[in-house]
Amino acid sequence: MRRISGLYTPYYYELGIDLREQLDIVDVGDIFVIPANIDKAFDQITKGIEYIRGNGVFPVILGGDHSIGFPTARGVMNAFGKKIGVIHFDRHIDTQAKDLDERMHTTPWYWAAHERHFDMGNLVQIGIGGWQVPRPGVAEGRKQGSTVITVEDMERLGIDKVADIALEVAWGNGAEGVFLSFDIDSIDPGFAPATGWPEPGGLYPREALRLVRRFASEGLLGMEVVEVSPPFDVADITSLLGVRLICDVLAAQVEAGKMGRTRSGEPQTERAREAWEAGAGSPGSAAIDRD
Repeated sequence: MRRISGLYTPYYYELGIDLREQLDIVDVGDIFVIPANIDKAFDQITKGIEYIRGNGVFPVILGGDHSIGFPTARGVMNAFGKKIGVIHFDRHIDTQAKDLDERMHTTPWYWAAHERHFDMGNLVQIGIGGWQVPRPGVAEGRKQGSTVITVEDMERLGIDKVADIALEVAWGNGAEGVFLSFDIDSIDPGFAPATGWPEPGGLYPREALRLVRRFASEGLLGMEVVEVSPPFDVADITSLLGVRLICDVLAAQVEAGKMGRTRSGEPQTERAREAWEAGAGSPGSAAIDRD
């Protein structure tokens, strides 16, 4: 995704947003992890994201295994210090306690719900379905009150209604911020083949892009795009979609006045205005990071 992002220009035609003019975007590099020690790796990820978010920067995490959803959300929670909701795109339910006796890619929201500022009543999972959904995760998600929206639900209800439901769940019950977790396997593998658990019948790219723009227009605390596996890609189409999702989220937030500055350079948020007046630099920033 890093490499292929060079194909994009900073200007988004439909919204009239120029990310280079209206945001300060910095690639802060990789977070050092220890692959053989998953708990230590989780701690390193949490510390890195907590530092970035704690400095008022919108973190964008590019990841592989979706297990990083837990430490990433934990870092956002620690920095934010208030209750959050999570909007999660996936073909698989990720709410079971263990997978092969480990906290791995089917478990992030179970463990996130054991933290202080999040519970599954504010978790909405979009795109779930098919033949790879773990039954232990289904049982745990139901027990803890998560909301699941399948692809068939979207076909029946329509994109706008699905967005309304997701926002109501994620922002409900006293939540004061929302984190977006996007597993690329929620997209039909005909459009995003480079993932470890492809499941036919997923979302179309246009559906996903429209949804993330809607969610971003309400303001987000951060986002991750995970489960992209470049060795499985065809002509980089999966990586291109991952980058497009990120760009659309950033652009939608700028267009809605949730971050960054106007085309004329005026800051759009209170924190950005304070930084600008204090001479701390350009108002509006976003960081791209990767585990």
